[in-house]
Amino acid sequence: MNKFIRNLSEFNRKERFYLIGKALGNEKFSLSEEFRKSLNMCLTKLPMEIPSDSFVAIDFHIDWIYGSAFLIDNESSSNLYTLNSDYIKATQEDVDLLVSFPDKFNKEISHLIMCECKAETGWTNKQLHSKTERIRKIFGEDGNNFKNIVIPYFIIISPKKSKDLDTSVAPAFMKIDGDIPWMKLSLPNNLKKITRCNSIKKNDKDGKYWKVDKT
Repeated sequence: MNKFIRNLSEFNRKERFYLIGKALGNEKFSLSEEFRKSLNMCLTKLPMEIPSDSFVAIDFHIDWIYGSAFLIDNESSSNLYTLNSDYIKATQEDVDLLVSFPDKFNKEISHLIMCECKAETGWTNKQLHSKTERIRKIFGEDGNNFKNIVIPYFIIISPKKSKDLDTSVAPAFMKIDGDIPWMKLSLPNNLKKITRCNSIKKNDKDGKYWKVDKT
């Protein structure tokens, strides 16, 4: 395990990761062959196939991503660091799914795939701009801020590709052929939701009734 992936592993403290892994008998969150192939097909600039033993995490804080890269060359015996709020925000802002693995030629450099998922609601430009600007500050426009440590990638996963999404503001390293790569997420077609409403079934956040809608 190289230093960057070791750091990711040590920061990976979301209880649901360990609970789901234990419950499903997949404690390392190993990716299926089908999912790895789908990622490779979308991320055409990846120079290698995604290994079956890749490091995988869910709901991984962006602070932890920065810390994992920063500490490799800057770890202090005092364990005290000056705060730069462009990089460390001490918030819950995270990446939905994280995949990382060593480069096949230089094992000290890691590839890092950041996956953002929307199951029902589409991306808004405000959401995308906020997330991509945060990641740009960490990795730089071309993803080279930690070029001797990690090579970053970004992908959106959803049932349908969001329309009218302005990806022009995203850093160059996130894009392939001028756009952020997208991968289809398949969902059952009979899913439902509960919605609060009034007596004539009109959506109402203060309504005294509720109804069942198809999603």
